[in-house]
Order: sequence, then structure tokens, then C-alpha cells
Amino acid sequence: MAVRQTVYHVSPSGERAAAAGVKWQVEGREGRRLLHEPHRTQKDAIDSARRHAHAHAPAQVIVHAVDGHIRSAYTYGDAPERVGPGGRGRKAGEPGGIH
Repeated sequence: MAVRQTVYHVSPSGERAAAAGVKWQVEGREGRRLLHEPHRTQKDAIDSARRHAHAHAPAQVIVHAVDGHIRSAYTYGDAPERVGPGGRGRKAGEPGGIH
């Protein structure tokens, strides 16, 4: 049985949340649990997503830019396949990915 990779997305919040001071969010699914965390800065959101990814490896963090396109991706643990913007991900033969 293949191990499923958990994916966390760091993306801008909607207009309503941004008006309340929440500009970024982390979303992902940890088993049956749906994760949705609001953050004031992109750095805080990325740090949180990385902590979750380390705890639930194999996992991937995908960071979106303000306009929604994928800015970067980080892989944690032994990912089942290479995933990332433009097909880039961890290098062949590199266990554990980037971090």
C-alpha cells in the first residue's frame, strides 16, 4: 500500500479575513482532519506549515504568491513522487527532499 503524502498550502486569505487583519492561511488535510489556520504574515504561515509537515512526513508545503501561482514547494520525508512547480521537487536519489 502506498503512503499518502500530506500537502499543506500557504495562500492569501479571502477579502473578509484580510479586512480583519488575517492575510495568509495554511490549509491541508491530516488524515480525516481538515486543517485551516489563519496567520497575519506569510512568514508565520510558512513556519506553521513547515512544523506540520515535519510532524506528518511524508509531506509537502506549497507556497502560493498573492496572485495565486505557486511560488515555491518544499518536500519533507520520503515523498512518493516528485511534485512541485514546473515538475521540480526533490532531486533524484536525494532522500527526504529539500529539508
